[in-house]
Amino acid sequence: MEKVSILWALVRRDYALQYAGSFLGISWMFLQNLVLISLYALVFLVLNLKNPSTQEDFTAYLLTGLLFWIPIQELLVRGTGILTDNRSLLKRSSLGINLFLWIPYVQFLIHSFVTSIPVFIYLGFSGTLNLTGLVFGYLVLVLSGLYLMLLLHYLSRLNILLKDISPLIRLVSQLVFWGIPVLYYPTGVLKQWNEWNPFTIPLDVFRTTVISGFQAQFDWFHIAPFLFFFVLVYLLAKRKFQSVILDHL
Repeated sequence: MEKVSILWALVRRDYALQYAGSFLGISWMFLQNLVLISLYALVFLVLNLKNPSTQEDFTAYLLTGLLFWIPIQELLVRGTGILTDNRSLLKRSSLGINLFLWIPYVQFLIHSFVTSIPVFIYLGFSGTLNLTGLVFGYLVLVLSGLYLMLLLHYLSRLNILLKDISPLIRLVSQLVFWGIPVLYYPTGVLKQWNEWNPFTIPLDVFRTTVISGFQAQFDWFHIAPFLFFFVLVYLLAKRKFQSVILDHL
């Protein structure tokens, strides 16, 4: 319990540093997510850039895709730089590296939950929300964050060694975004390419859980190679990078 309270204090401290001097404070993060979702909805729905022709079906598909991806992208970018941003505190304290790595994950859980509320309310009113899968849908988000955390243990340490890889991570996150079917339906060669994206299956599981009557688009066992690779990367970061990182802080 003591570590939990310390972690929560670090999360609050990180929020305070990120939004110091901001007029809206932390509310800006959630407002930004909702505005981004609304903009995509405007382009793909109001301007009739949708497939199939039934707008209601694609609305649920689009909103759940954005709800899944936006917090994941925030976790990827924030998690990569969390150790570098807290370098001075890490030097002065004996809390250890691993505790700081959970800061962006706790923020990911908060952002996912808050952002999901208006999305789930809309899906409920439109009749496309699977009420029995509501809790399991959030559980899929929780597990997806843990899945990404395996990789962030490596990327956050690599960020210290290479000074700052945040711009590269932001670029890669955009490539990953267009490599999963968030804004489009996977068909043909594009569907085959989607299978090479490590986040395609978690997104497909999330949609299957949340959207009423949604049929899975992919074979879920395809995630096994990615999960195996992420675990190997995690073990490499823990065993090979630890002593090296402490010297570079």
